[in-house]
Amino acid sequence: MPDSIRELLHGIADDEPGPSRDLAAGAYKRARGIGRRRFATVAVSAIAGLAMASAATAAIVNGNRVEELPPADDPTVTESPTDPVTTPDEETDEGSDAIGCGAADNWGGWGASDSMVDLDSLPETLVFEVRQDGASSNPALVQFEGTEPSTLIDDGVYQLAPDGSRFTVGGADACAGTIATFTGEKLDGLGIYTMYCKPAWSPDSDRVVLNDADPEKHAAYLLDVANGGVTEVPEEVGCSPKWSADGEFLVSADGSVAMRPDGSGRVDLAGAASWNEDPSFTGLSSISADLSRACLQFDEGEGSDSGHVDANRCDRYVDTETGDELEKPADAQNPNIVFLADGSMIVCDDQYGQIVLTLLDADGAVADSRTLPGQSSGGTILRGYFTG
Repeated sequence: MPDSIRELLHGIADDEPGPSRDLAAGAYKRARGIGRRRFATVAVSAIAGLAMASAATAAIVNGNRVEELPPADDPTVTESPTDPVTTPDEETDEGSDAIGCGAADNWGGWGASDSMVDLDSLPETLVFEVRQDGASSNPALVQFEGTEPSTLIDDGVYQLAPDGSRFTVGGADACAGTIATFTGEKLDGLGIYTMYCKPAWSPDSDRVVLNDADPEKHAAYLLDVANGGVTEVPEEVGCSPKWSADGEFLVSADGSVAMRPDGSGRVDLAGAASWNEDPSFTGLSSISADLSRACLQFDEGEGSDSGHVDANRCDRYVDTETGDELEKPADAQNPNIVFLADGSMIVCDDQYGQIVLTLLDADGAVADSRTLPGQSSGGTILRGYFTG
């Protein structure tokens, strides 16, 4: 791990408190409320996943700019001189009731990422999420400079933006989540619940859909990382949505409906009935800018029902209007596909021993390709690609 990253990430804190019984119960209640079979899970998995999220939150520290995270149960409360005087028993953390916990209320954001561009060749720098076989293993983020790999993070669960720099860390407790960058910026105290609903970064890396960790609601909200704005997200696309390749639409995890983050422009994807009838359907992995083509993931047995599977593979490439399966755009064994705004795409094929990348232009012709040494025995997902 590079020294600069090592300074930012101090590892998982051994003494981080685990999830409460009430939080686990709330997670299960939310799982049932989603209304789909794949969000049903056993209590043991819920507790283990929450503990992982709790530990991962403590892993982010910037030794140069940011102090250690305060304890989750010891929020800092600043009172105005005109506020009524309250006794200690009456004091509450009002931010915990605000959307996103109120952490971004006076935050101006980090500015635009300016990373989303048309690609005529594969970027020199690429970042992958790699997993090893076994449910207990955490994913690692591995960065390639050309053909040389280096591990950025291997000690927690993080959601990386397409620019390869911005990322989220979930918190098991309310208002204990973090967003940060590999260049040192960090914002703590956010509601980022990742047990059933995964953070969803927009293609331009300027917006991310998050879920409050309050076990009574898990409400979805959109954090604009460029300017600090926070807005609510419609419930239909509020849990593990996927962005259209141009960043205009959010699409529900089951691939049935698309709408803009403010709820306008609703589009029902007629083909969704066909794949949602399949008991092995796990979720929508990615979708084109015009919403006409999509990649879907399918898992046999418990995998499709776990509620912890973040769909990424392109097991089936489909026409969203008819639901018909299409021929994959490239000959690949175990692909995940990144649709790009101009109609082109990157096909990342994990061949267990090598990673084969193919950039296809809008007409389906090969514009560039690259083969990298394999890093995984359990799956490789392209996460950071607008890295130029």
